Amino acid sequence: MLLEAIARHARETPERMAYQNRAQTLTYGELWHSACALAFRLRAGAGPVLVCGEKEAGMPVCFLACLMAGRPWLPVDPQQPVERLLKIRRQAGSADVLCCGSHPAVAALKAVQAEPLFGGHELLEPERFAKERERDAYWMFTSGSTGAPKGVRIPLSALESFVEWMLSLPAVAACGAGVNVNQARFSFDLSVADLWPTFAAGGTVRALEPEEQGDLPALYKALGRSGARRLVCTPSFARLCLCDAAFCRDLLPDLETVFFCGETLAPRTVKTLEKRFPGLRILNAYGPTEATCAVSAAEVQGREGTLPVGWVDGAASRLIIMNEQGEPQPDGEPGEIVICGHSVGSGYIGGETGGFGSFDGEKAYRTGDEGVIRDGLLWHLGRRDRQIKYKGYRIEPGEVEAAILAWDEARAAAVLPLRAGCEVRGLVAAVEWGKEPLAPEECSARLRRVLPEYMLPRRWCAVERMPVNERGKCDYAALERMMEHE
Repeated sequence: MLLEAIARHARETPERMAYQNRAQTLTYGELWHSACALAFRLRAGAGPVLVCGEKEAGMPVCFLACLMAGRPWLPVDPQQPVERLLKIRRQAGSADVLCCGSHPAVAALKAVQAEPLFGGHELLEPERFAKERERDAYWMFTSGSTGAPKGVRIPLSALESFVEWMLSLPAVAACGAGVNVNQARFSFDLSVADLWPTFAAGGTVRALEPEEQGDLPALYKALGRSGARRLVCTPSFARLCLCDAAFCRDLLPDLETVFFCGETLAPRTVKTLEKRFPGLRILNAYGPTEATCAVSAAEVQGREGTLPVGWVDGAASRLIIMNEQGEPQPDGEPGEIVICGHSVGSGYIGGETGGFGSFDGEKAYRTGDEGVIRDGLLWHLGRRDRQIKYKGYRIEPGEVEAAILAWDEARAAAVLPLRAGCEVRGLVAAVEWGKEPLAPEECSARLRRVLPEYMLPRRWCAVERMPVNERGKCDYAALERMMEHE
């Protein structure tokens, strides 16, 4: 289905732009021809293909070639420490390593430059594709709880199911064939929501390079020239864009939809976007790497208070809230979010079980996320493994963070345990304020309206900017270090 759609665009509209970055362009004809040539070569080997690069035009060519050849691609970021890249390669057992662009990591990985392999072979017709839908399409590494990177295997059936689901969302379908701005690095699974739905619909991906994202004037210049109709990003990236009034409808006159995923979306961010971009459709989505990027989404423009992360009906897979005994909970009762169905991956590299299993005869993944279903909507309450026990009570920091993020004044918030040795003495809240910081007394008074006393932070800290990790999410370890020096 996915390969057939891209082949059709290459055949019927070969000059249409498929992908571009700051300096490179790639039409559908060029994408298809280059991928076919590389696929012929990749067919001689077996196993995953490690693909190292940033936003070079060769990256989607490599991914597509792997898909044609029936070998999973494994994207890695060349800016990561070389030791970590080598550890990933060893875990994956990758015999083939391709690199796009010039990066210091190339020599250590013994990578082959991909671009010279993009020519010299006939086209592959759809009937010659590797067709097994349960074969792995890609592998994606995430941080593991043990401190070692952990690889997730995603089959082609799950990828195609995700693409079909995403293009069924009205806010995405309305602009599917337009320009989609890609913010996430390809080693982060949010990029899956950029490339494949856009390619399936015949649209254009405008990839933002790291240099553009690190310089606000350069970023605004790139966005202004993109002609973007859809933006897929983390809330942290949106906050960066919104720090200057120049990020508004005048800069992006054609922007119709923003698709958020990866971390908690603050109502204040939504309100600011609504003011800057009248008529904008804003999707708040949810899903882990283990379930193909995202499984649910809801339009949240015009909503007040904390925000849902998706409609249960119409989700890409079945969503269930379970208690600690593995029993489904009724609506309104919190518990662990469990995903069942086509979105669930094939497991971890190396056979670690983790949260993978089955339920009612379907593949299932226990996410470790706390959530609740109310009125047909899924609400995310934070990570279970960040759970804090204080005075005998179990506290989910995500619930406190969500309450703080419901305030107009708060741009970002993180709640951590306040410790004395190994003992939890309360909570500390770090807040990135959009206006003048509120007094701690005012903060506590507001929270008392929605939370019990034991969930109120004893200490409040203002941070100029919330630290984020390589995936654009809050870096809690870095934040704890910052707190120690205050």
